Amino acid sequence: MNGIRTAVFITAALAAPGPVLAQSGEFVVRLGRDTLAIEQYTRTADSLKGEQVTRSPRTVHRLFTATFGPDGRVTRYELVQHNVSGGPGPLETRSTAEFMGDSAAVTVPRGDSTVTLRVKTGPGALPYLGQSYALVEEVTRRARAAGGDRYTASMLPPGDTEPLTVTATARGPDSLVLMLGNVGPLRARVDDRGMLLGVSGIGGTAQVTVERVEGLDFAALGKSFASRSLGTLSPPDSVRASVAGATIAVHYSRPAMRGRVIFGNVVPWNRVWRTGANQATLLETSSDVKLAGTTLPAGKYSLWTLPSPTGWMLIVNRNTGQWGTEYDAQYDLVRLPMKVERLAQPVEQFTIAIEPRGKGGVLALAWERTRASVSLAQP
Repeated sequence: MNGIRTAVFITAALAAPGPVLAQSGEFVVRLGRDTLAIEQYTRTADSLKGEQVTRSPRTVHRLFTATFGPDGRVTRYELVQHNVSGGPGPLETRSTAEFMGDSAAVTVPRGDSTVTLRVKTGPGALPYLGQSYALVEEVTRRARAAGGDRYTASMLPPGDTEPLTVTATARGPDSLVLMLGNVGPLRARVDDRGMLLGVSGIGGTAQVTVERVEGLDFAALGKSFASRSLGTLSPPDSVRASVAGATIAVHYSRPAMRGRVIFGNVVPWNRVWRTGANQATLLETSSDVKLAGTTLPAGKYSLWTLPSPTGWMLIVNRNTGQWGTEYDAQYDLVRLPMKVERLAQPVEQFTIAIEPRGKGGVLALAWERTRASVSLAQP
């Protein structure tokens, strides 16, 4: 899922649930046709032990253990990560967290050594690891045990003192809607005990799917993934050109189709889109320029789009530096109609281009079988 951090600690807002029967499970995490991670775990009354292989940006084998006290709260968490892809980075790292009252002593690697940080967590903290749904299941179990319509917790990355917020909102007897910081909404299918049966994105939310499976050949799959890392899922990129008397640059991230239907699905119709992935797309112009006939003063802007089956709008917004889910219409400078064309061949990875043409040019977006563009000209 774009935006989930590698390792964070979740602080439960409510008390832990009652006695736990021993159980185990396996999960497969996918983005479109690509498998992002596999996981297996065993949960007993006093521990949660899990094993995971993730493939982005490189293939990493992870082993984690959460130890529970008599009241069901976590007292200790250990994470060991092995770099099995041969990519850059240490071959093994180890992190720990000792939970005491409303704080945790977190030990994390820093270069060739480690540092220990005292982090205020609030009571009842739980560990969380990116793409680990055995640990997310601890949240859904607590949400079910707490009852009510909405369960709230906080998420704290190791080495960071700024917690994120996680919520689980009830949607009937077998469904919870999750927000993990700025990732979501995600629909979690659960049983009456809160055991996690599956997860999917809602609307255009990353379109990550999680499936609970049985009989996973974990060792064989993990070995096969070692040489097949996925890299960065939506890598950053930029394009720069001299057009209409100005130097224009666009900085953005490039998601890929991965076998998914994009427009009307991953990118919903009639909703403002970040025009890429991750942080909001940034446009810089060194001089005033006419964009689709409207003068755009020199400066920096975020670019958004509003796709629909009947036409597209390009939104130029004065706010910059924000995450791509943090669109605020009060900062809109202008909304401009775009020329939309159907492409003969699909474009796998989202692409923004600046194309000089005579004394002017075109700013164009292309993905799947759609190209949307606006003209560039001298003011």
